[in-house]
Amino acid sequence: MLSYSLRVVCLILLVSGVAYAQTAIEGTVRNAAGQPVPNASVSLQHRDGGTALTTVSNSDGKFRFSGVEAGACTLQAEAANYFKATYEFVLRPRQAISLNIELQAKETLRQKVEVQSSYLTIDPEKTGSSYTFTRQDLERLPEPLIESINDLVNNLMPGASDSHDNFLAVRGTEFSLHEFVNGVSFLDNAQPQFSPGVSPQIFETVDLMTGGFTPEYGNRFGGVLDITTRSGADLGGHGDVNFRGATVENYDFNADYGGQAGRLGYYFFVDGFTSGRYLDPPEPKQLFDFGKGSRATAQFDWRAGNNDSIKLLLMGSGTTFQQPNITDDQAVGRDAQRHLRQYTAILGWLHTFSPQTLLHTSIYERTSSDQVLPTTDPDTPLSSASRSGFTLGIKSDFSHSWRGHFFKAGIDFVRLREGEGFFFDGRGDPDVFPSFQDWGKGGQASFYVQDHFSPIRNLTVDLGLRYDHFDLVDADQQASPRVGLAYHVTKTKSVIHAAYNRLFSPPPIEYSLLASFIGHNAINPAQRVGNVRPYTQHYYEVGWAQEIAPRASLELNAYLHTGRNSFENHEISISRIFVPINFDAARSKGIELVANMRQLERFGISGRFQYALAKTYFYGPITGGFAGDEPLVAREKIIPAFDQTHTGTAQIFYHNQWRGFWAGSALRYGSGTIIEHGPRLPQHFTADLAAGLTLWKTEPRYLDLEFDITNVGNSIYQIAKESEEIPIQYAPSRTVGGSLKFHF
Repeated sequence: MLSYSLRVVCLILLVSGVAYAQTAIEGTVRNAAGQPVPNASVSLQHRDGGTALTTVSNSDGKFRFSGVEAGACTLQAEAANYFKATYEFVLRPRQAISLNIELQAKETLRQKVEVQSSYLTIDPEKTGSSYTFTRQDLERLPEPLIESINDLVNNLMPGASDSHDNFLAVRGTEFSLHEFVNGVSFLDNAQPQFSPGVSPQIFETVDLMTGGFTPEYGNRFGGVLDITTRSGADLGGHGDVNFRGATVENYDFNADYGGQAGRLGYYFFVDGFTSGRYLDPPEPKQLFDFGKGSRATAQFDWRAGNNDSIKLLLMGSGTTFQQPNITDDQAVGRDAQRHLRQYTAILGWLHTFSPQTLLHTSIYERTSSDQVLPTTDPDTPLSSASRSGFTLGIKSDFSHSWRGHFFKAGIDFVRLREGEGFFFDGRGDPDVFPSFQDWGKGGQASFYVQDHFSPIRNLTVDLGLRYDHFDLVDADQQASPRVGLAYHVTKTKSVIHAAYNRLFSPPPIEYSLLASFIGHNAINPAQRVGNVRPYTQHYYEVGWAQEIAPRASLELNAYLHTGRNSFENHEISISRIFVPINFDAARSKGIELVANMRQLERFGISGRFQYALAKTYFYGPITGGFAGDEPLVAREKIIPAFDQTHTGTAQIFYHNQWRGFWAGSALRYGSGTIIEHGPRLPQHFTADLAAGLTLWKTEPRYLDLEFDITNVGNSIYQIAKESEEIPIQYAPSRTVGGSLKFHF
């Protein structure tokens, strides 16, 4: 096998241009009478500083910026005999945006300088449901809310809730979080049973997408995290050192640093953490549940002239944790553990042919390993498993803007190699499973074309087609049309949107070979249901977004998912090994309400409220993977273990200029998940409290203190129960802690 460096060099020779976030801003500068203003000076700058981009409007008042990084932005426009106008907005990754800038003429009798300032509260061209958070937004939140991907999603994505065995259930029938990092996606599930994860501290922006996916997005759906990572080019030789400690052996130490040397920007991040309660325990008090891990990230940005820029992102992470016990297991010395490792490299190069035309390609690689170490005691069930995965891919897309159309066409080729092994000894348990050891090779080829345009005033259309061919155990393919509409009612500052997506999800990569093997070789012939199959579904969404006031909005979305061969994770006996299975059909529907208030500087208040009502059904029979002991008959309907009818979260925070003082609370509610052959688990409600202030400040250095209490009422509620033989998992107990963060 070629070394990593040689593979990268070979691929570079095969492509003409590669890059990362491809975002365009265009607009028109007009006066109060609606006439275009030519030769207006327009500047664009990210809110945390950095080099400003400048341009001049043409004879029709139009301007354009291409290849802009996502994030919180400020745009200014000024012209002779007009007052300056300022617009603030959040630029989403890979999503073009069009702005109409109005300049007010200077009056002869009014000589003082006025600046017209506006904030783009809702995106008038957004055809789906998504919620973008910038680094500044995340830094204003208490650390327990952004400690991991699961914490972030559980608090900020509507409808997300804890499910069995630390899986996070998201909208519809999905139990998988799907990361889209700097324009590149992987098949890996980001949840802690399968991945060490990434640290939200490295995010510049994260777009939590729940519906209305353009053809560029493939693989998992329901919960997509579109992530752009931090660049050191804007840090100016500064960084942070942060230490957090809390009860239940929760400790975290992380540091980052970034700067620029000539045309090269560099950013480094390291993180080490421990927890005395790493996984949801099967009893109210955790037994044998310690975990630890580390993560590291390096990113290099190099601008090669005016038309080319290169980005290299390197990430490595690993976790080692104990598989929690029940009291009887603890008494006989059960000591099963698990080791996860993951290494990722993404190389990008953006070539700008003109302000209207870009070529954007990425080369990416990921290696991962999973070792389930068996117990050393002679009595309890013994399970041993291993998984090694390798992903190598290249993604390229070509974008062109022409007469109000923003075209994008792309390809994504992925090579996969998967090795899996499994052994189980029930020590008297009647369940018997054949041992397994195998390697699989395959990949995915995808093609997509899409257009973002406005056929009539105030109406925006996203239209496109995606084709996927996936081959690992079986070969499957599908063409997926997608359309999204958004109509902006300017008078009421409202946006009405609707979307239809045909979606294709390849089988989950984790233990897919093992699941398919059992599907053919189960001891009980009734459980031989064949290979795990792709999940195909129809997705419908309608929504409404309303600006209540500048920086405050209300959104309401309703959705319906119907699909074939839907996925669920199923544990093999009590081995702690989770394999994917297919149900013949699934149907999920729901509504979501989100009220969001970004920081109101005048009052120092920010807040967010989310409520979701959802219902999901799976229909038999089981069509792929591990069928279990009770196969469903055709069209038999069940409610999955992750189904929770009502969920809600809320956060409210107050910031004061005195020593940077802030305080607030985060609340979570769930109406209870279903259990097999029984009533729902009880509803639950938890509240967190947090406060902080700046202890010392001498620019650019300052020292921040934060104090946190999670689960103030110590509500150790029952989360979920997957099946009769699997114990109920319990929520975390109260923790009390704090952190010190030194910025230099």
